[in-house]
Amino acid sequence: MKRKAIALTLMLALLFSAIAGTLFVNFGRADPYIYSGEGTPPSDASLPKISIFSPENRTYVGNNISLSFNVSVGNWWLSRVYYKFDWQQNETCVYKYYNPEPYNMMPLISEFSYQLNLTGVPEGKHEVSILVTEWGSYVSGIYSYDFDLNSSSYVTFTTYTTPIVSFLSFENRTFETSAVPLNFTVDQSVSKVTYCLDGQANVTISGNTTLTGLPNGDHNVTVYAMDEAGNIGASQTVTFTIAVPFPTVTVAAASTALVAVVCVGIFLYLRRKKKH
Repeated sequence: MKRKAIALTLMLALLFSAIAGTLFVNFGRADPYIYSGEGTPPSDASLPKISIFSPENRTYVGNNISLSFNVSVGNWWLSRVYYKFDWQQNETCVYKYYNPEPYNMMPLISEFSYQLNLTGVPEGKHEVSILVTEWGSYVSGIYSYDFDLNSSSYVTFTTYTTPIVSFLSFENRTFETSAVPLNFTVDQSVSKVTYCLDGQANVTISGNTTLTGLPNGDHNVTVYAMDEAGNIGASQTVTFTIAVPFPTVTVAAASTALVAVVCVGIFLYLRRKKKH
């Protein structure tokens, strides 16, 4: 029994040694190089390519824009992709390679596209920057090295919003008076407000006002507002009608007076004729 136990122990030891040796050989074959950290990028490594599709280098009316871009690398892989607008304090990361060693589950990619719709962009001139880091590795002798290459690109653009003018008083109405209130609101601070009545010259006003002395008939009016930057917004053109009633009471009184005068005249004429 003792000999059998010793033989079994030797067999197990040999089996364990064989397995361990196999694992060691396989491990050596999987990564036979000595990792030496960051190295100088090889000669065939080129900077990442960045294509910004939107925004473009132009002026946009309104405060909503879209951000759209594509980045790619040649022989290596993307490590990080960021964007930054000048009114934002920090960069925004939209892609970051994560290597959860020893599992290496995240795939390496060499191209990345991104799109975002932005609202509430401040008015004025702006800049958006795209920042990309490329990662690669190479072997020199018995050593392996990693390297990073950084690239960036930017676009400048301008946004502005025109003042929005809204009427409060009327639209397509008929007034029986020659004085009509012109009430409106503007959605932002403005430096100048004018109105145009029936295609005549613009009249500058300081705020809500009253249109007076309007003749009977159809009319139209448009209000304009200019902000501090010189952007002009216009209201819709509103049509209305003035139909002041004919003064029937005055006519009736005048007719009564005329009849009275005629009657008095006839009476005096007949009285005079009777005397003669």
